[in-house]
Amino acid sequence: MNKNQYLKRRTFWFSNSLFKFSVLFFATIFSCYSQEPELIKGTISDAVDGTPLFGVNIQIKGTTVGAVTDFDGNYSIQATNNSTLIISYIGFETQEVDVAGRTSVDVALVEDSAKLDEVVVIGYGSQKKSDISGSVSQVDTEEIARNPSPNLSNALVGQATGIIATQRSGEPGKDDSDILIRGIGTTGDASPIYVIDGIVRSSRDFSQLTSNEIQSFSVLKDAASAAVFGIRAGNGVILVTTKRGVSGKMQIDFSTTIGVQERTREPEILNSYNFALLYNEALANEGKEALYSEDDLLKYKNRSNLDTHPDSDWLSVLNKTALVRTYNIAASGGSDKVRYATSLGYLDQDGIIPSDNFKRYNFRSNIDADVTNTTKLSFDISGRDEQNNAVASPDFFRWVSAIPPNRSPIKWSNGGYSSGPSYLAEPENGYRKRSIQSFKGRMELNQELPVNGLSFKAIASYDKTLTDNKNWTFATVPFYNRLPDGSFEEGTPLAPSLDQDHNDYHSVTMETHLNYTKSLGKSNVTGLILYTQTTEKWNFLGGFRDGYTLGIDELDFGAAANRNNTGYSGTSGRQGVVGRLNWTFNDKYILEGSFRADGSEQFAEGNRWGFFPSGSLAYVISKESFLKNSSTIDLLKFRGSYGVLGNDRLRDADGNLQRFLYLQSYNIDGNAVFGDADVQQAIIEGNLSNPNVTWETVKKLNIGLDWILWRGNLSGNIDYFSDKRSDILGSRDLSVPSLLGVGLPVENLAKVNNSGFEVALGHRNSIGDNFKYSMNANLTYAKNKIIFIDEPASENPNIRRTGLPLGTQFGFRSLGLFQSQGEVDNAPEQLGNTGPGDIRFDDINGDGKIDDNDRVNIGRANTPEIIYGYNVNMQYKNFEFSFLFQGATNVNQYYSQEGAWPFYVGGPALKSNLDRWTPTNTDASEPRVLIDVDNLNQSDSSFWMKDASYVRLKNVELAFNVPVGNFKTNILSGMRIYLNANNVHTWSKIKNFDPENASGRGWDYPQLRIWNFGVNFKF
Repeated sequence: MNKNQYLKRRTFWFSNSLFKFSVLFFATIFSCYSQEPELIKGTISDAVDGTPLFGVNIQIKGTTVGAVTDFDGNYSIQATNNSTLIISYIGFETQEVDVAGRTSVDVALVEDSAKLDEVVVIGYGSQKKSDISGSVSQVDTEEIARNPSPNLSNALVGQATGIIATQRSGEPGKDDSDILIRGIGTTGDASPIYVIDGIVRSSRDFSQLTSNEIQSFSVLKDAASAAVFGIRAGNGVILVTTKRGVSGKMQIDFSTTIGVQERTREPEILNSYNFALLYNEALANEGKEALYSEDDLLKYKNRSNLDTHPDSDWLSVLNKTALVRTYNIAASGGSDKVRYATSLGYLDQDGIIPSDNFKRYNFRSNIDADVTNTTKLSFDISGRDEQNNAVASPDFFRWVSAIPPNRSPIKWSNGGYSSGPSYLAEPENGYRKRSIQSFKGRMELNQELPVNGLSFKAIASYDKTLTDNKNWTFATVPFYNRLPDGSFEEGTPLAPSLDQDHNDYHSVTMETHLNYTKSLGKSNVTGLILYTQTTEKWNFLGGFRDGYTLGIDELDFGAAANRNNTGYSGTSGRQGVVGRLNWTFNDKYILEGSFRADGSEQFAEGNRWGFFPSGSLAYVISKESFLKNSSTIDLLKFRGSYGVLGNDRLRDADGNLQRFLYLQSYNIDGNAVFGDADVQQAIIEGNLSNPNVTWETVKKLNIGLDWILWRGNLSGNIDYFSDKRSDILGSRDLSVPSLLGVGLPVENLAKVNNSGFEVALGHRNSIGDNFKYSMNANLTYAKNKIIFIDEPASENPNIRRTGLPLGTQFGFRSLGLFQSQGEVDNAPEQLGNTGPGDIRFDDINGDGKIDDNDRVNIGRANTPEIIYGYNVNMQYKNFEFSFLFQGATNVNQYYSQEGAWPFYVGGPALKSNLDRWTPTNTDASEPRVLIDVDNLNQSDSSFWMKDASYVRLKNVELAFNVPVGNFKTNILSGMRIYLNANNVHTWSKIKNFDPENASGRGWDYPQLRIWNFGVNFKF
């Protein structure tokens, strides 16, 4: 082609393009003049009571243009005269409204028929609430958001039936609640599994979610709802789905909070003066001379010389309050083809020990794209970065409860620390750091197939978690000892050391789903066939060094001697095939069957696959002709289910994971010396193998009734459940004599039954145009019973565990306190020097003496059998007020040693110990005080068993929704200012400690109360 031809072609292309552009331009201008958009305004309200609705979606039909109502129900949108507005809101019927030349369009939304069409997330899918035949609880995400606790697991208790949760510690970053679904049914791992966006993930992944990430929250409790998770579902399933984008303009949500934390309870420890008085009394009770003279007592009382007569409040070095701060921003929106939801969160929580701190960063991005009309692709990424810092000693609260106030001052008169427990809180002497970086990636492909109602789904998930621990001890701040001449010498600090480890974990999950949905006349059929497989790998490496001379916290700078390195790696894998078929006829009869076949490498080849079926049915009696048009009954549904589930998370009595029990195990233990002092590690034989070992099996029965009355004003449900669990791991160490010289094999040995009931009630109403309220109450009762467990032969049948609940505590039965020497002389013989004021015990077998044959069941476990909640929400115009009362009962805690007994192993005394028996205080709550207790006062007995029941004002919130319409701006669509609090007040018979504490010795990091202020902006 020559130059002239090229120029002619370029000129023709330009002229032709210019012509097309001109036609398009003028056509567009004409179109704009003929259909010029106008600003349409209006209010969206509830058709029943006229209450304005916040967060309603308004979209112009056939476009991606949208808007959202503010807190006053107002909206504005640019639309043409012939546009149609689509108005949608959760729980209400979607409406399409023609603009028809109007500039003001108000709409009153009608509720869906008592929320019967509300979609509930279940395992590997979702169902209409009215079509569920299993037992599924839901937790309102708004209620979760009202709890200011930084840990999601602490926001669940009292919110829904089936959840039994106890928070054992308040330590920042380590304050997870122990969560159970319908109680405990095994001697092993009783925790549920956590499924986030369809992928099984760890309890840590769950507890560190932020509330603004969560779209829905479901609890699968029976076999029908949980069977699709098979071998891992025996303890129940917690399902979480995260937020996804919707078509429309970008919506930005920003919130920030600042809170003040304080201890819910702290032990009242006697000061030195009262301690010394009580100590002298204890010596007198033993017939010994007083240790503290009148001069000593006077100096303790006057605090005249704290070097010689200290009066230390070890808890005073703690922060009275500690701050917690959060920042969260989220954005969502999209077009008809691509939708997105993304969020970023930051948490900064201080602890009551001065250097304690926990920081967390969360991010999430969920993207959905309609590749074609039949193909949808989703791509999710999320992650978090956790940084935990604490003082070097993990035993601060242990030593606070073990050292008396007159042992030494916090600081001597020379300004230096003593060696008391307060020195352990000094941050300059080391640290314990934990770092967790976690990444989650997930891709999902949905493809509708040519067969009507048939679709295919494929999911690939990759999880990566890096965990680093670094414990450094190196004293830079010395402590001092006071010499007899009044001078001071520097004490010998703890040996400097560094203990460091790194764990690299990743897992890959692959799933393929085939879903079928079909309507045939009055019948609706849905089906699912699924294949899933998961592989996990981990690699652990640790190192220890001591002998540091320089304060450089790196392994290379430790001494050459006494080096110690550890390391191990491992893999695991499982496969599963899932099937589910649901048939609904006339929206009245519901029949569902499901199964899962699971394969686990945990077991020998012939025992690796298990089959877990379930069946359920429901009868919606409210669909009968005689109730169909009832003005009272919206829903009345009977349902029942039965199935078999499993549990392959096998742990020993110490909580250690048990793997490959079908293989002979060998352990590294000590060293062996060969030849010329050649030191080699010794390998010893472990427990004998058992090729027949398998998973726990749980047979679950559930019968329930659901009801909704008076257009949703009153709702509720009641469930009865019964779980029969067998094949629980155990060994016959107690019943078989230890004559073999080797550990007995682990067997599927024990059996436990667990049963109970749940009740939930809900009520909502409005009074006038401006006030509306709702209230919900729930109660869960779960009690277990050991059917068989290995037990030693005993002459005392009263201490057999069979027939009693797990965790039952045994000891002597107290009959109160002896009041006179005559009572002592006429009572059954008790060991030791027993006198008036000592504990009197029941002679159970009537043989005239108190011994091991008189021990009986004296109390329940420290996990409650009954847990309940009562939640109220009220709204008046722009003001909101809500609160949650939560409680637990049928639970005991055994308090002993430092947590109850004065002077235990040279320890302090509590103020409660002052109510001790004396000749003038015979109606005392505690026995006479002694130093060297040589009788049965400190034996296990019901005297020290306490009722750990409690009622707690768990959450309270006051909020104001700012009427942003008055600001005359289109940028800000909502603003909410609120004050809330967590663990506000607790009513309990236990005074010195929080009733949920893990230990009866007072060693736990105390639970925290949070007073919180926050503001939320919507743009």
